Amino acid sequence: MFGRTTNKVINKGVAILQGERANNTWVKSQNLNLVLNLIWESSLVSRAEISKKTGLSRSTVSQLVSDLIQTGVIEETGSGDSIGGRRPILLQIKPEGRRICAVHVDDGGQIHAIVEDLLGNALNQSSAFVTEAGELLPTLKVMINDLLENDLERVACIVLALPGIISGDGRILSAVNLGWKDVPIGPELAINFAVPIFAENATGLAAFGELTARGLESRNLIYLRIGSAVGAGIVTYNQLHQGLRGSEAEIGHMVIDIKGKLCKCGRRGCLETKVSRAAVYQTVKDSLNSMGSELAQINGANVFEWLVGQDAEERPLVREILTTIAQNVAVGIINVLNVIGTDSIVIQSKLCDSKTFWQVLNETVANEVLPFAQGGFELLRSILGETAILKGATAYGRRHFFEQSRFSIEDYE
Repeated sequence: MFGRTTNKVINKGVAILQGERANNTWVKSQNLNLVLNLIWESSLVSRAEISKKTGLSRSTVSQLVSDLIQTGVIEETGSGDSIGGRRPILLQIKPEGRRICAVHVDDGGQIHAIVEDLLGNALNQSSAFVTEAGELLPTLKVMINDLLENDLERVACIVLALPGIISGDGRILSAVNLGWKDVPIGPELAINFAVPIFAENATGLAAFGELTARGLESRNLIYLRIGSAVGAGIVTYNQLHQGLRGSEAEIGHMVIDIKGKLCKCGRRGCLETKVSRAAVYQTVKDSLNSMGSELAQINGANVFEWLVGQDAEERPLVREILTTIAQNVAVGIINVLNVIGTDSIVIQSKLCDSKTFWQVLNETVANEVLPFAQGGFELLRSILGETAILKGATAYGRRHFFEQSRFSIEDYE
């Protein structure tokens, strides 16, 4: 089963359908999800509170709760405060009731996978590496089977965090840094695993992870990741932005210098050719070409860390390099802000540890963005760091389960 969720929250409207000639099975399925979602959001809640908040009768709530307990997704736990009469029995999510499996394939061929329970506790983890597109599908099948111990009964869903442009049916249409095109991951995995499978751009899921980790305080967020590649994810009204033909937010391939260096995508002057680790390493090499002993300590993998360390020592040449990088990143951010606007921009990069980079970035964006956007957003450092993608993927899976799963009669009969 494959799909891309729209993250629409089930609301109280289902209760109204009880008096209409609606299909009883459909109504019960909707109300089961209504109650489950409320228990998830409340952490601890009584049957009486559920009845009050949903508008469902107490007898209906009692039956729905019994059904959910039978499915193994909620449980009774202790008693609440009495407001007259017996103390109410409280309900909570049963952590081990379902599992979420998340798999991240990065733009270097590394694969990291994790299984979490319904409260986000890690149960199992695994890693692998592939060099060719043809290795990906068989590797994923083995990894997922091993992680789930060949037991799909309690699996809520599988979420794939994939590089590049992802089609609606879960194909990797294009992953520039890997050189992959039209890799049919989602459709093939759906044949092997009879559970909901969702495939999204990895950086988009990182954006969702940052939003979730911040308690959904900001409903609109742009996430920018600057490392070996440059990627972005956009969350609008708590939903992942999904462009036409699988595009997400290819800010890394935004052209900012039409006569610039050739990018892997085949175009010139992309932001990635200015600020990725490889691009910055080349800039540092060109700037320090007369200092062979120092260059021997630097490579594409550690150049950001080296710059941060040298910036702390207040080296003028390093500050000049960091200023240029920050200004180029600012151009990309300004262009996005001028087009769509947002509440928050989260940046995940080692460069953010540099005082010079962070100061120049903030000043440039604040000074150059169009007046209507000034003061209406904030630049933030990532709070999840390298864990953002998998954290976002599992959070995405949990949200789908609690807000959009559809229980059938067979689930509890």
